[in-house]
Amino acid sequence: MELLQLRYFEEVARTQHVTNSAKRLNVAQPALTQSIRRLERELGVKLIERVGRNVRLTPCGAVLHERVRPVLAALDALPAELAETAGREQATVRLAIESASTLAVEAIAAYRARRPNARFVVMQNADQRWDVRLRTARREDGGRGRAGEPAAVARFTERIGAAVPAERAKRGPLALDELAADPFICLAGSRAFRAVCDEACADAGFAPRVAFESDSPAVVKRMIGLGLGVGFWPERSWGDLADGNARLEPLADARFVRTLEVLRRDGSSSEEARMFCDFLVSSLEDRWSEPSPLGA
Repeated sequence: MELLQLRYFEEVARTQHVTNSAKRLNVAQPALTQSIRRLERELGVKLIERVGRNVRLTPCGAVLHERVRPVLAALDALPAELAETAGREQATVRLAIESASTLAVEAIAAYRARRPNARFVVMQNADQRWDVRLRTARREDGGRGRAGEPAAVARFTERIGAAVPAERAKRGPLALDELAADPFICLAGSRAFRAVCDEACADAGFAPRVAFESDSPAVVKRMIGLGLGVGFWPERSWGDLADGNARLEPLADARFVRTLEVLRRDGSSSEEARMFCDFLVSSLEDRWSEPSPLGA
């Protein structure tokens, strides 16, 4: 069975008039009749029979018409459905958030306020297909990017400070090795940030002794404020420490920084993804232009 044969049959079955159907289909009547005859031969059954100048469906024709009609209607609706799906696809941004999740979510909220039809698919790593990616650069990359990946659209470097109880705060930067004996309170899930901190501590000759991990920044701040330990805190991407009993102190080692990278996958990225990438970069630029809680 060919699709055109089924369309010709459905039209005749609906009008039960070959001449009128031929006019509606813009085909010659003999061609329409022959098409239905071929369909009958292929199926091995009679589908229509003539009644005067009109035709009517046989029982087999009625069954075929009942089955074919919704199929053809679905096929007719398919172009519009595909166009709608393509429109949604073009409005979808696949965002891999590997670092600075608070900043990324704030950017999504602000972008959706401007473009409410934008859709986001978020993931925690780049194992899936992504359009835009926010991550911590590895120290060994040296700003060159990683082999086989698109170059970073933008890079944002921030200092890392020490979050300490208020009574431990002092004037002047802390030496990193001054924290060697302290228990560390860490934010769980910040693997890339942890790696940066572990490498810096290794350079200073010690490994941080992690006493507790929490998935809540508020809990981390509270525990440090209670004097239960110290922690590392990036100056911009996690926001102000904002706890009256904890202080964010600068560290003496100027190399103790981390760099965020924004990447965009070209080629497969939609216009929406490109627009959001630009918006994300602009949002980060605004945050980096604010006064640092670590001072100048």
